[in-house]
Amino acid sequence: MNWGSQISTVIGVALGIGATLLADRVRYRREQATRSKDALRDLYVRYLKTLNESSSSLRLIILKETDPAVRYRAALDAFRESSVLEHRYEINLLAPRAVKEKSDQAYRLLRNFRDLLECEPDLTLSSPEYIQALDRFHNARKALQETMRENL
Repeated sequence: MNWGSQISTVIGVALGIGATLLADRVRYRREQATRSKDALRDLYVRYLKTLNESSSSLRLIILKETDPAVRYRAALDAFRESSVLEHRYEINLLAPRAVKEKSDQAYRLLRNFRDLLECEPDLTLSSPEYIQALDRFHNARKALQETMRENL
């Protein structure tokens, strides 16, 4: 009996199985990284969309409401109804530290923008306070977008 051919066969089978397992592992990691990146991209888009919608809601409230108490209550309700806080928590859990920090900054500026409706009862779209608050928020959102893009 020729042991050489049987040993060669066993070694060939072991190498084939090993190569297949290695290829499957590499493919699994690549797919997992792709899924993770896709999930982050979706989260980033949802968060940015929510920030924009909240900002637009505040703008509409300034246009529609004249009574300061009603205006601020409407702003609080619009802010609460948006899922900006929910998405912020997701960002805090899933995103890297740089994105989280920029996210917190944009959120705080949006919240300050909302609170401006209570502090400035006569606020209009042409008020310097409004323009400054909106510019700070837009700059923070732009910085957040750039950091998110770098992460992806």
